[in-house]
Amino acid sequence: MKNYLEINDDVYFISQRIKELDRSYHILYNLTRHCYEVHSFEQRDGYCFTVPFQELDERTLQFAHKTRRENQDKIIKEIEKNNEDLYKKQLKEQVKMLKEAIYVSERHYNPGL
Repeated sequence: MKNYLEINDDVYFISQRIKELDRSYHILYNLTRHCYEVHSFEQRDGYCFTVPFQELDERTLQFAHKTRRENQDKIIKEIEKNNEDLYKKQLKEQVKMLKEAIYVSERHYNPGL
C-alpha cells in the first residue's frame, strides 16, 4: 500500500491494544488524506473505518469497540432514536414559528387585539 504508513508503535500503545478487540486489526496512516484508518486482514478490501480524531488515543479504542459488527443493532437503534428526537425537535420549532406568524398576522389585521 503505497499511500499508507503502517503504525506499529505509538505513544499510548493503541496499535497494540486495538488487537485486543480484534487480532486482525491494524492501523495505517493515510498519507493522502492525512488521517488514521483501521484495517483488517480478514476483510476483503481491509478497510474498517477512519479514526475520527487527529491522534491515536483511548477514544480510538472506544470508537473501534462501539462500531464492531456485534454492536450493529445497538448502533442502528441509537441512530433511529436520534433521528426521531431531531424530527420531534424540528416539528416543535416549526409549530412555534407558525404560531408566531399567525399571532403577528392577527395583530396586523386586527390591531385592536
